[in-house]
Amino acid sequence: MAQKKYLDDAGLVELVDKIKSLVQNYGALLYKGSVATVSALPAVAGASVGDMYTVLAEGTTTADFTDGAGLVVAANSEVVAVNVGTAQVPSMKWDLLGPVFDVSDKLTFGSTMPSSPNNGDTFLYLGSTTYTYDPVTPQTGDNPHELGWYEYDASTQTYVLSDDTEVQAGTSYFVKNEEYVQGVIYQYSSASSAWIPLSSGDIMVPITTGEIDALFN
Repeated sequence: MAQKKYLDDAGLVELVDKIKSLVQNYGALLYKGSVATVSALPAVAGASVGDMYTVLAEGTTTADFTDGAGLVVAANSEVVAVNVGTAQVPSMKWDLLGPVFDVSDKLTFGSTMPSSPNNGDTFLYLGSTTYTYDPVTPQTGDNPHELGWYEYDASTQTYVLSDDTEVQAGTSYFVKNEEYVQGVIYQYSSASSAWIPLSSGDIMVPITTGEIDALFN
């Protein structure tokens, strides 16, 4: 079975460090507290460079952000005030520190898949993990546990990994499918009009440091 690549905690730290090395130096950051939504941020024109807020609810950027309007601002993102003008003629904007970034048009982040992607776009999905469980038709000699099949537990109303080493009469088995799994990098295919995980399958393994580096080459 093919392996699906994902970012574990160490991988996410590595990726964020890589991104931070590519973005501008914000200077001293001054945490100013949290706001409920993007619209609750104070007027950026009155902010000082380095003023940082946590946005508690998911939303979208506005024209007051360095990347323009329409990007996903995931819940609990940090935004910081930066000067994109000059010292003589300042132009203050909000900039996302995380978890949504855009690095050289190679990798974007968020909890909502981009609505108008181009072929080959890559996206690190940071939303909630969801699954579907599809019924399978067992064949003679199948080993449900080895094949990673699930059974439905009516008492807990959940699907659990089967312990059966051979097919049991009267037992229904299911295969588990991830849909936009948190921490998985997807690539858009215009041929299939779908976001495809860089590796598919039910077994998940961390993305290596080398694979993270390759995203920026």
